[in-house]
Amino acid sequence: MSDYDDELTTTLSAADLRRVARYHRWLVAVLLAQLGLWFAYLFLGCMGFNVFDNARLPVILTFILGAVGGIYTFLLYATIKRPIVGIVLGLAAFFPCLGILVFLVVNGTAAVVLRAAGVKVGMLGVHPDAIPEDYDVLPEDDEDPGW
Repeated sequence: MSDYDDELTTTLSAADLRRVARYHRWLVAVLLAQLGLWFAYLFLGCMGFNVFDNARLPVILTFILGAVGGIYTFLLYATIKRPIVGIVLGLAAFFPCLGILVFLVVNGTAAVVLRAAGVKVGMLGVHPDAIPEDYDVLPEDDEDPGW
């Protein structure tokens, strides 16, 4: 764990960790929705349906999902880092292919922050209710430093 991770866990309260967990789950949902949308679109095209002539609906849905993901990206980065970084990444998430990359980076950042606080992160994130109200963000270090 780096010094930056230690700095993040010392500044985040239990309420902040629950907020990060909630935003993280929404970002995972947006990422899976975008991937599922385009895999279904390509699958239908490969199965012989004439979907390649009119890609209007998937593109519109991609922009909508990108906007929703951009909002959660901003909220997440405003909680754990700086709001200006959240604004830049949130705007970048609006664009179709770049949005998936942004979601992957933000997903990894949220997972690192949650793990650094001692929260077990699963494939779909952490349920916010799994973090108790009186969660001790910095557990006592019982190890002897060896002095």
